[in-house]
Amino acid sequence: MAQKRSGIKRIVPFITSAVLMFMFSGCGPTDGQRLMQEGASPEYAQGFDDGCSSGKKAAGDMFSLFHKNVQAYRSTPDYRQGWDDGHEECKSEWLSNYRQQQLGIERQRAYDEHQRLEKMNDRDMVRDAMPDLSRKEIDQLKTLGK
Repeated sequence: MAQKRSGIKRIVPFITSAVLMFMFSGCGPTDGQRLMQEGASPEYAQGFDDGCSSGKKAAGDMFSLFHKNVQAYRSTPDYRQGWDDGHEECKSEWLSNYRQQQLGIERQRAYDEHQRLEKMNDRDMVRDAMPDLSRKEIDQLKTLGK
């Protein structure tokens, strides 16, 4: 039971940061607004925003929506280019972030498993070094250094 609580304590900061990131992701200018400030056309900027949301959705983001103005995509080269650029950039970025999160989770699991095996090894060494000791005596030895 204590091990379960310990695992929960380790994951709480991760969940908290993910929730905060999600909450604040809607704040501030969109990529399209930023691109317009840098000189992009409004059509390109709108296409980029639509493509970005669609790219995240295609990558697996459950909070993003697929959006594509099909008429503008067919008839407006700037919208089409913006949509394609936004889709590719945001899809790649989302997948990269996801892989980093998965890597962090796997590292934590490996560390936890290493710790578990070390504790088992320590316990087994005591048991093997002093086979005649009772369980109670072994537990008393463990408390000596604390």
